[in-house]
Amino acid sequence: MAPGKANAPKNDSMKQKSLVGWLSKSTPGGSATKTKPRVASRPQQPSSPTREPEFQTPASKKGAERFDSPAVKSATYTRSSDGGSSFKDTPPTSDAVDVDLLSEDDEPKGPKRLKRKMVAEESDEENGGIDAIAYKKGLSAYRPSPEPEEKVSRPKKPRVSVLPSDEEEDEVKPSFAGRLSKFKKSPKKKARSVKSDDEDFIVPDEDEDEIPSRSVSRASTRSSRTSALISDDDEVDVEPKKKTGKSRKPPHTKGGAPIGGGSNSSFLTAAERRELALKEDKKSQEDSFSFLVDPKDKDGIRPGEPGYDPRTLYIPRSAWDHFTNFEKQFWEIKQNHYDTVLFFQKGSHLNSPQLYEEDARIGHREFDLKLTQRVKMSMVGVPEMSFNFWAAKFLAKGYKVGRVDQAETALGAEMRVAANKGKGKVVADKQKDKIVQRELHKVYTNGTLVDEELLTDEQAGHCISIREDEDSGEHGGFGICVLDSATSEFNLSVFEDDICRTKLETLMRQLRPKELIFTKGTLSVSTTRLLKSILPDACLWTSLRDVEGFDYDKTLKEVKTMYGSGEEDAMDDDGMTGVPSAIQAMLGYKTAIEALGSMIWYLRQLNIDKDILTMKNFNVYDPMKRGQGLVLDGQTLAHIEVLLNSEGTEEGSLLKLLGRCVTPFGKRLFRIWLCMPLREVADINARLDAVQDLLNHPQFEMDFLELAKGLPDLERIVSRIHAKNCKVKDFLKVLSAFKKLSKGLAALADSAETFESKTILGLLRNAPNLLPNVKNVESRFEKPEKDTDDLLPVEGKDEVYDAIAEEIRGLEEELDDELKKMAKKTKLALTYWHSATGNKDIYVVQTKAGADNIPDQWVKVGGTKAATRWRVPALAATIRSLKEARERRNVSVKSFKFRLFDEFDKDRGVWLRAIRVMAELDCLLSLAKSSNALGEPCCRPQFVEGDEAFVDFEELRHPAMALRTKTDFIPNDVKLGNGVGRIALLTGPNMGGKSTVMRMTAAGVIMAQMGMLVPARKARLCPVDSILTRMGAYDNVFSNASTFKVELDECCKILRDATPKSLVILDELGRGTSTYDGMAIAGAVLHQLATHTLPLSFFATHYGSLTDDFAYHPNIRNMHMETMVDDQKRELVFLYKLIDGIASSSFGTHVANLAGVPMDVVQRAEVVSKDFADKFRAKMEGRRQRSAATQLPIDAQADFAYLYGLVKGKLELDANPVRQREVLRGMKAAVASILRKQE
Repeated sequence: MAPGKANAPKNDSMKQKSLVGWLSKSTPGGSATKTKPRVASRPQQPSSPTREPEFQTPASKKGAERFDSPAVKSATYTRSSDGGSSFKDTPPTSDAVDVDLLSEDDEPKGPKRLKRKMVAEESDEENGGIDAIAYKKGLSAYRPSPEPEEKVSRPKKPRVSVLPSDEEEDEVKPSFAGRLSKFKKSPKKKARSVKSDDEDFIVPDEDEDEIPSRSVSRASTRSSRTSALISDDDEVDVEPKKKTGKSRKPPHTKGGAPIGGGSNSSFLTAAERRELALKEDKKSQEDSFSFLVDPKDKDGIRPGEPGYDPRTLYIPRSAWDHFTNFEKQFWEIKQNHYDTVLFFQKGSHLNSPQLYEEDARIGHREFDLKLTQRVKMSMVGVPEMSFNFWAAKFLAKGYKVGRVDQAETALGAEMRVAANKGKGKVVADKQKDKIVQRELHKVYTNGTLVDEELLTDEQAGHCISIREDEDSGEHGGFGICVLDSATSEFNLSVFEDDICRTKLETLMRQLRPKELIFTKGTLSVSTTRLLKSILPDACLWTSLRDVEGFDYDKTLKEVKTMYGSGEEDAMDDDGMTGVPSAIQAMLGYKTAIEALGSMIWYLRQLNIDKDILTMKNFNVYDPMKRGQGLVLDGQTLAHIEVLLNSEGTEEGSLLKLLGRCVTPFGKRLFRIWLCMPLREVADINARLDAVQDLLNHPQFEMDFLELAKGLPDLERIVSRIHAKNCKVKDFLKVLSAFKKLSKGLAALADSAETFESKTILGLLRNAPNLLPNVKNVESRFEKPEKDTDDLLPVEGKDEVYDAIAEEIRGLEEELDDELKKMAKKTKLALTYWHSATGNKDIYVVQTKAGADNIPDQWVKVGGTKAATRWRVPALAATIRSLKEARERRNVSVKSFKFRLFDEFDKDRGVWLRAIRVMAELDCLLSLAKSSNALGEPCCRPQFVEGDEAFVDFEELRHPAMALRTKTDFIPNDVKLGNGVGRIALLTGPNMGGKSTVMRMTAAGVIMAQMGMLVPARKARLCPVDSILTRMGAYDNVFSNASTFKVELDECCKILRDATPKSLVILDELGRGTSTYDGMAIAGAVLHQLATHTLPLSFFATHYGSLTDDFAYHPNIRNMHMETMVDDQKRELVFLYKLIDGIASSSFGTHVANLAGVPMDVVQRAEVVSKDFADKFRAKMEGRRQRSAATQLPIDAQADFAYLYGLVKGKLELDANPVRQREVLRGMKAAVASILRKQE
């Protein structure tokens, strides 16, 4: 407090109060008394006798709301005319004003004077006395006190004010805005305020004082208090804004005069005005944006209405007029990504990203992050953790996540504005141009993740674009585009499907996509239901509107633009030169090209299209690959639990049991091997030889594990380097890893020289030598220090960088010379002080504390107890040049890093070839390790060439039991074909182990054809081309299909696709309908399989009559699961042994007893069952006796009818020569069997 006021007499204070009371009385001639105050004045508290009350300069009518924030109101202002320091005694505010969020009308102005209609009361000491003439005219009632000479034309604040007329309004100027401009932060002067890592600011005008005067700088203590109101990372308008003819209301202020703008406010105390302003400010902040109250998409469609697009938001044109610069920046991005959680960078890094509006509320709702109000927008400041950590959390909840980065630093923004001004470039919105530019870096979804920190799964995360054509083929066709964004690999597929959507189901189960892209209305109901039933719950469904995505012609145009030759005269190839061959192979398929077009369009919206598409990594994908390997369709993958178990997890699945790879790229390749085992005998034996060599040389495995230890996911990082999305530490790690990999593979090749098989040696000799490629890249940059993200070029490798580095050295030497000259002139020990981080405070001169002989031009900017720091105006120009040179160097270093990545990317094919060798070797070792873990007995399977399959296992065990449990598992002998019946008609009680035997056989075939040992004493087989299954009883609500309908759909698929080299598993077919219909269907299907289709089959049933009906058939072998029965106790002992013969019963009532069904119910069921069986047998026997024709089984009659049709030419044999031979052989044997029976 000023000394003059500290001793002010108490009666002076009372005199002032009495004048206030006199002026507030009703006066006939006073205009101030004609308006009733809207807010009642609170009783005045008497002044303290020890100090005079503090006065706050009020805001003008137009600018009242500009300084109504709590940060400004909490400051205490004293008059400089009283000898006090304006801000010396003002404590810093708890919250800095986020100037980013101030509206254009709310932003603090510079030296510009504003109109004011209301002024506040000041003391008698300052104003002198009452001016009666002015009072009668309705002007200020007090004479102004004389103004200091250096403050030119500053208007004085009258004691009392009334509303002036429009003519007088122009003559009245606000004193607060002018006084505040004195303390506004200047980028040329460092204030002692809390600094942020963010260097955001709005570039100042060139007409500002380049260097502040010493008198102002020596008052830095009080000015620094003010600068705390505006933190370093806030963007402040320094250039005065041109006044428009029409003022705007703030966007969220409802009716009523602005605070301080009505005559009523003149009768309120400063505390009451502050309280009223706080209420109004809080109310305006709580009011949401009008377009968020009733949100619509860009087409004006509301949520829940047909055609609503959740990705866009409609913002009326009138709303843009009221946005601040930051709000414009925010809503320009948000309006096109309304369903995306956007992290906005405010600062030099993303350690503290921020969420605004609905995104902030989502963060508060999902993770209990603190929700705050910053000016007019809800905000959440993410805790001090990495962006990737919180992005992963939002992604795990199913949200899309966007990252908005600063595209430039504060100094870069200033240099850009200066460059544009120098070029004479006209900017439409100067204020918007001055704000630090931010851009949407990319949008993250679960299906398009690229960054290593967000990829939590080592398996590929696929994004699938699907296009269906219901008019293609009998049941429609599909075009598919599959993307693995982490490796930038595209796979294109096109196929016609059956009514069960077998190929589509197989593809989806193989890939398990994390995101599905489709166009609304293009998927049929049956396809949609199937996808909903088999896709994982976490899969993101992304629907596109009709106008989104690219059609066939637009896609071809985009492809030609990206990859084509671009030569107009080269029309012989239609401009497709340079286009990947996989795309050219799909040119005749509209659905596949349109699926690719939708994918390209979607990646462009996510801002990752260039990074991924420029890899040109396109392949053709066939989900079934018939003729290339063992086909496992979608149903088989599910029933045999190849990739997932019945509960949807990997526990107990073949992938979990057999997959023992140690490298990420090896794990991805092993999944592909498991989905498509081998079929050719030579290929299987070659892999078996390799596995046997690895088992015989355990040291080779140890050497491989040592090589693989610490290797990063090279396949994904190579893709990120191409996309220039790789950190320097990861790039250096990759170079080191490839150097290690090249040497390690060469050493392993030398070790493999002693192997009996040449499979592994040939694989290793195919690995390229990477050392020259690594050396070429490393020779271009200097080895960086630890914890840096910059790569500096070797001298002479980059002319631009060398020139800038030379300039920087010159400027630094010049500053060192200047320091020596100043030390000599002042005779002081001078040193330079630099801030620990950033390029903002550098080359600040430092002296000992309390040193004398300081030049008057030096500006004190801070210090410690031992030292004082000064900014020297004479060095400002050189320091500025140095800062700009360093900024150019940073740009040059970034450009060099990208050129270095391009140089690395030129050898991408070489790097990927080495990775492929490592992955295949890892898969072979995985098979060897799984084989070694099987225990005893296990054997190498023997394969026989042939045109019809057979299997012969002795003491076969299920791999899950062999690898996971130590309990005894009862092995079984399984033999189908090759001299015995091709079909095992399997009977026995429930829980007897029928399903286990069938699954065990299928798993044994898969393991054998994978090229590994099998858990059996002996295994001999002819390779199988496909495994087809129909197991379990379940309906499909999503497909509108009952249990019986699902059974028949799958049965139809088996009858259509099975061959003599297939393995078929049918479990309890026909149980979903009546007994007679079920028996009839089961019998007909069994006859078709045994007589005409001729696959290897397990046919499990509870229809005992089938065993009698097909006893004559040479291709059907009756088998059952052995069981011991205690009829008295109604107990079953399951022996789990597969033996020849027919089960005596299904023992349903015994199983009911085991399940705990009440005994009286079980007894009643047993009586009914026995009675039903007796009547059924008697009825069938009676029919046989009455009809001579029934002596010949009805199925045998069908065979004779077929032979008769062949003889008469009404029927033809199958085109498959194997089937022709086997059908005739089977019928001949059947006739012979019947004739023997008749004898």
